[in-house]
Amino acid sequence: MAYRRSRAVATGLTALGASLTLHAASAGAQERLVGNRTSGVGFSYERVTFGGAGLLQSAFAGIDTARVQSVDQLTLPITASTPLGAGSWRLDVTTLYASGQVTFSDRLAPGGTRTAKLSGLSDVRTRATGRFLHDAVVMTVGLNVPTGRTTLDGSEFSALRIVASPALGLGSSPVGAGVSGTLGLVFAQQVGQWSLAYGSSYEARGKYQPVAALIAGTGASDFLPGGVFRLSLGADRLVGAHRLSIAAAADVFADDRLRGAAIEDSAAVTTLSESRVRLGPVLSGDVQLLIAAPRFRELLAYSSFRWRAPYSRDGKTVERSSGQYLEAGTRAVVPWGAQRGVILSADARWHSGLGVDQGLPTAGVTSGALSAGLQMERGLLSFYPYLRAQGGSLRQRGAQIESGNQGFFGAGGGLVIVSRF
Repeated sequence: MAYRRSRAVATGLTALGASLTLHAASAGAQERLVGNRTSGVGFSYERVTFGGAGLLQSAFAGIDTARVQSVDQLTLPITASTPLGAGSWRLDVTTLYASGQVTFSDRLAPGGTRTAKLSGLSDVRTRATGRFLHDAVVMTVGLNVPTGRTTLDGSEFSALRIVASPALGLGSSPVGAGVSGTLGLVFAQQVGQWSLAYGSSYEARGKYQPVAALIAGTGASDFLPGGVFRLSLGADRLVGAHRLSIAAAADVFADDRLRGAAIEDSAAVTTLSESRVRLGPVLSGDVQLLIAAPRFRELLAYSSFRWRAPYSRDGKTVERSSGQYLEAGTRAVVPWGAQRGVILSADARWHSGLGVDQGLPTAGVTSGALSAGLQMERGLLSFYPYLRAQGGSLRQRGAQIESGNQGFFGAGGGLVIVSRF
C-alpha cells in the first residue's frame, strides 16, 4: 500500500539538533551578517535505543503490532540566505536530505529483527522577508516547492511513525506536501522601555500531511489539511544589564478532511469514506533571558509552554485529544581564544501526550539532554562540531496500550559549516 506524504515538520537546520551551535553563534554575528550572503551545510547522526523488550506499537493503518528496538537518523540540511535588490528584502532557502532506519523485534525474521527505512530529499522551503517604514513593518512571504517524497509504501510509513515522533526530537524527515505557502506581517513599536511586535500570518498547507495527522492523533494516514491562522505578540527589554524576551502566540485551524478514518462504538468499528476534523486552537508562550555574565560570550536561559486544545471530528469533541508541552533549558558559550568558543547546553522536556492511542507519535515524554560543541572561526567560515546525549521515559496514554513507562536513551553528533561572503 502506498501513502502520500507531507512536508517536513521542522526546518532543515532544526533537523540537525544544532540549535546548540547555530543559535549561539547568531547573536554575536548578526550585526556583521546583515546585508551579506550566507550559506550553511550540516551533518548529524543520532541513535535512540529502548530498554527491555522494546517499545510496543499497536496496529495502525494496516501495520501490525510490533516492538521497536532502536532508531537511527542521518540528516544533511542545506541553507542559503541573500539580500534582494537594495537590501530591504532578504531571501532564505532551506532543504535537507534525511535517512532513517527503525529496527523492530520479529521472531519470524532472520536474527529475530526486521527493519523499516525512510530516506530522500525534502521539499525546498523558501522565505522572503521585507522591511518597511524604517523597519516598523516586516512582511514575510513563504513558499514550499514540491521536491520531496510524495508516496510511501507500508514499510516506509511504519518508519515515519517513529522518526517523526515529537517525543524523540529527531528532527525532520524527507516529506513532500505539494505547493503550500505563508504570508505574514509584523508591526513593531516602542512603548516605554519595551520593544513590542504584533504579528499575524496565514499558512495554506500542502495537499497532504500524514505527519500532522499522526502527531494530532486523528486516526488515519490520509489527511487533507486546511489553513492555519496565527496571531502573535512579542516583547523585549533590558533588565539591568540583561535582556528579557517574551512571546505569545495562538494558532487557529480551519477544517481538515480525513479520509479512511475509523470510528469505534460499543458495537463495531465503522470506516468512513471521509470526515471533517477541526483541530483545537494551540496556545504557546516563550520566555528567554540573555544574561550578561563575566567570562561568558553568551549565557542564555529559556522556557516554553504549549497547550493543544481538544479537536473535534464531524462536530463531536474527541476525548483525551488535548495535550500540554513544557520545555526549558540553558545554553552557554565560553570563550576559548579569539576565534574559538566552547558551547554547552542542557534542556528538559515534559509532554503530556494525547490519549487517543496512536502509539509513539502521540506519546508523552519526560526527558533531558546535554550537548557540548565548539565554535571555530576561519576567515569567512565558521565550524560548529557538537555531541549530544538524551535520555528519558515515554508514556503512551491510549487505553489499548497497557504497557507502563518506557525508558529510552539517545546519543549523536554532527557538524555545521557556515560561510559568509
